[in-house]
Amino acid sequence: MDLEALALAVDEHVRVPAAERRSARLYAVRCDADPAETADDLVGVGTDDDDDPEGGGNSGAAVLRLLAEGEARALPRKVRPPAGLRAIALATGAWAAPLEERGPSPSRHPDRRRAHLTVIVGAEDGCDAVDVSVLRYGDGEPTVLRGGIGEIHQRLSRCWSRRPDAPGAGQRPGRAA
Repeated sequence: MDLEALALAVDEHVRVPAAERRSARLYAVRCDADPAETADDLVGVGTDDDDDPEGGGNSGAAVLRLLAEGEARALPRKVRPPAGLRAIALATGAWAAPLEERGPSPSRHPDRRRAHLTVIVGAEDGCDAVDVSVLRYGDGEPTVLRGGIGEIHQRLSRCWSRRPDAPGAGQRPGRAA
């Protein structure tokens, strides 16, 4: 399953109305459940991404495990994702506004709107820390975006790189081999 399909499937499952304020939630996203986790830790997310028309292939189902809940900018700093993930996902409410070089922040912009944002960071096509965002205004249709910028995207990328099976994880200074 590509990251865009995964992001849309996760967003469909975790989104809340944009006007409803709720703490941000950071999830581990697996394509297969870890047998060490209990059923209470897991939330299944289904997709229609079955590559095998004969019915014997991967169903495309993803499994979410809540890693942390709280203020969106703080969550990626506190978490070291476990090994074996397909991605991490952050679901949060946000203010969205037109980008201006010297304008007010989105939360103060006169054209601001509340939105729901789901950001996925994972590996895709041999590249690590690829991000895909799903932005929704109200109950509107999702907009899929790639190449996010800003503090949240940077912190999610750093969080993703802290997992034990990240490329170069065993080569970082100060870590036991």
